[in-house]
Amino acid sequence: MEKRRSLMRHSYLKGKEVSPCAKFTLFFLNLLFWACGGIAIGIGAYALVLQKTQLDLATLITNPGVWFLVVGTVMFFVGFFGSIGALRENKCMLKTYGYMVLVIVILEIGVGVAAFLLQDEFVSQTKEVMIKAIKQYHTTNSQTDLDDSVEVVQMTLECCGAERPRDWLDNNRYFNCTRELFSEVLSSCGVPPSCCRSNGQTDSQCGYKVFAYVGMSPEERDKYSNIDNRTDIIYSTGCGDAALKWVKDNYLLVGGIALGVLIVELVVIFMSCHLVDQINYLLDMI
Repeated sequence: MEKRRSLMRHSYLKGKEVSPCAKFTLFFLNLLFWACGGIAIGIGAYALVLQKTQLDLATLITNPGVWFLVVGTVMFFVGFFGSIGALRENKCMLKTYGYMVLVIVILEIGVGVAAFLLQDEFVSQTKEVMIKAIKQYHTTNSQTDLDDSVEVVQMTLECCGAERPRDWLDNNRYFNCTRELFSEVLSSCGVPPSCCRSNGQTDSQCGYKVFAYVGMSPEERDKYSNIDNRTDIIYSTGCGDAALKWVKDNYLLVGGIALGVLIVELVVIFMSCHLVDQINYLLDMI
């Protein structure tokens, strides 16, 4: 009876071979994933080489090159096991691949649920990471890709600083507003250009000296003493709150992308299990 059920369940297997459709679909999907992982590793390694700075634990979390390396390595190994396992019809590699993707799915769901339930913590962590990036911006330990990432985030989200624009004055010596730096450093008493409201114009120094207290009259100093009120020139929203607002405003897009990724992951898990089942059946026939 059990043998008859097995024959009926695998009646579509012809010529004693696994389903070519499942095999090569899984192979090409993971070949693409494998290639993307290799490219990400290359980008990360190249970025770290260009930085020519010694990495420490304090800067790892804000270093885009490190993130490219980590994500690329995961993608590389997952794609390797999936593509080679499918092509060679290797049960061990296919099972390992299925378990790896399952772990990734569980982690993604966990992160998504945690981010939804702990929104305040999400904003707090975002601000903390942004503060670390601000401290390293244009310093001797600065990385070009980190500086570029900060500028892209501020321009895209239309924000300035972690919690408020004053974060730049409080956490980066080149934007600090002191009399000693005012005449020596062009950017003192200001914020990066990415904080500026462009209004269709590009000015690489638009944020410099925007809050130049030195030399102001008492009336002028009182008027411009609060950097967060200069909304006519710079963005006043911190990037932590701006990031949360962007997610809320684009929840359909974010949810759609997350759902699409989840469906693809579940499909490849099913396909890998399906191939293992077919391989087991064919081995029993030998």
